[in-house]
Amino acid sequence: MEEDSVSIWPRMEPFLLGVAPSSKLGLHYLRKMATYVRTREGSFPMLGWPMWRHIACGKLQLPDDLAWLYFETFDLLQGHTAEERLEWAECLSQCSSKTELDQQRSKMSVDTLQFLLFLYIQQLNRVSLRTSLIGEEWPSHRARSPSPSDRESKTSSQNKNWDDQAHLSFVLNHLAEILELLVEPGHLPKSGQSLRDCQVSVTIIPSVCFNAHFPLNRIIIYKTGTMCRDSLVILGPVETSVHIHSCQNVRIVCVARRIIIGASSRCTIHSLTPTRPLLLPGNSDIVLGPFHTFYPSLEDHMASVGLAVVPNLWDQPLLLGTEGLIHSSPNTPSNPDFACFRLLLPAEFNSLVIPFQMEGDTCEVPGGLPAPYQATLEEKQKKIQSWQKTVMEARLNKDQKQQFEELVTLKFHEWLLKSGNRKEIDSLIPPQLTSVREPNSPTPNDC
Repeated sequence: MEEDSVSIWPRMEPFLLGVAPSSKLGLHYLRKMATYVRTREGSFPMLGWPMWRHIACGKLQLPDDLAWLYFETFDLLQGHTAEERLEWAECLSQCSSKTELDQQRSKMSVDTLQFLLFLYIQQLNRVSLRTSLIGEEWPSHRARSPSPSDRESKTSSQNKNWDDQAHLSFVLNHLAEILELLVEPGHLPKSGQSLRDCQVSVTIIPSVCFNAHFPLNRIIIYKTGTMCRDSLVILGPVETSVHIHSCQNVRIVCVARRIIIGASSRCTIHSLTPTRPLLLPGNSDIVLGPFHTFYPSLEDHMASVGLAVVPNLWDQPLLLGTEGLIHSSPNTPSNPDFACFRLLLPAEFNSLVIPFQMEGDTCEVPGGLPAPYQATLEEKQKKIQSWQKTVMEARLNKDQKQQFEELVTLKFHEWLLKSGNRKEIDSLIPPQLTSVREPNSPTPNDC
């Protein structure tokens, strides 16, 4: 390899975690921003939230929520320790007003040039959104989700955001413009001249665009075969992000720093997350519910990746449209964009039990349940106790007890079939048992 050659390996995370950019974040405006920040105190080499909000909201007229989404998303890419993440979560949890929250956010800063590059490479997401209008790319912005046959026939073309070759091609094809953002304004070449003689600091490049290793800190869920259709997926704590893409009739239970849902339908997401769930275009019939399960070592696992129980923003989604448009007021019923999701009704809520034994101290849902959902569980528990009391006071004889138990068992299995919960119970049976059972024979639960 020649001494002055450069090897490029784009990191997947900046492309994967990114969002579709506003038209205000094209190269023209980013060039202006690159010049502006170098002449303002508190903007270079580190860019604080107050200055970025001033640029994004005051000069570029971006919504405040969108400006924070870019800033927060970029911060997710930084190598903060679990302890630092937990300390930040503790500070946020103590904010009791928007003013206090803004004061806390004002303490956050990011590397200016790295952030400029992050904003620039979001153009890849813009291309995906634009071409989705003709059905070539994910995610489609149509109100109705694609049919199963449509999804299956386009699997290879829908995962551009997860295609590292597409990332490399994008970087190579736009390398000159990328370098323009890094060069000092006075050193920019005149029109038609080459950038080859300009000196660029390479210290910012490896941590944003390129990488020498690939950390396993995210989960990508998308339909491959039958994995993400008619399924229940329970995840342990995810350090960075959970992506749900092209899924149908799936229930996902997770603790994650960010949750992103795109091109999916009839999915229920039970989550505990410190950031607002991001709903991309192409979703329909999405239900958001609170995290509702636990296992003994859950809180230890959460601490190991820097996830706390507060803040928990599972019920405050951001809806992303084309051109980076953000809808963040789901209380506006006249807005048709909010028809793609709803919050789980307390009357629909049930707890989820993980039927495995392991070591650990967690004995309840971390952080507890929201009051309406907790009240629902308590009411159901009262009904169970009342039923048990009624049975005891009935003083049934032996034959009556047997008949009663058979009737209850029959009604229970009818409910399992009608509700669709039978498949969840059958899935707990070891494969070696299901493989030797005759097709029409009863399960062990039927005996």
